[in-house]
Amino acid sequence: MHSRLHAADMIELTQDAGVTIGEASRISGLPVETLRYYDREGLFGDLPRDTGGRRRFTRDALGLLDVLLRLRRTGMPVEQVREFAEQIRAGDQQRAGRLALLRSHRERVAMDLAQLQADLEVIDWKIAAYQAAEDGNDPPPRESMTGN
Repeated sequence: MHSRLHAADMIELTQDAGVTIGEASRISGLPVETLRYYDREGLFGDLPRDTGGRRRFTRDALGLLDVLLRLRRTGMPVEQVREFAEQIRAGDQQRAGRLALLRSHRERVAMDLAQLQADLEVIDWKIAAYQAAEDGNDPPPRESMTGN
């Protein structure tokens, strides 16, 4: 899942008219069918429709999509993403719930980042060790190496 929502794309939108699902697909990098699925699942609330009945993605809908994609990309389960979207649509009375959900998710993301950083350090050490072997040198020291 890759979000490509950019400020320049958002600026060109008018609050009233919004963009077509094809334009929302281009802006977000998501397939049209995925956007239709998200809409059917109610993640955007009631999207406005044009006179032909076609969805129009407003600036707010695209902004929400950007946040939802980031939550998914950082590992938030679909059910929690749906819960977050529902809480947004419920308004200010659900702000505490959104804060709790986001804080909990942030903790998980921070732990994941710390683990990835530790894993990257081992990978970097292994690269240096293999490169040293290729060059006929001793490997660099590694105090906490866990494998070969």
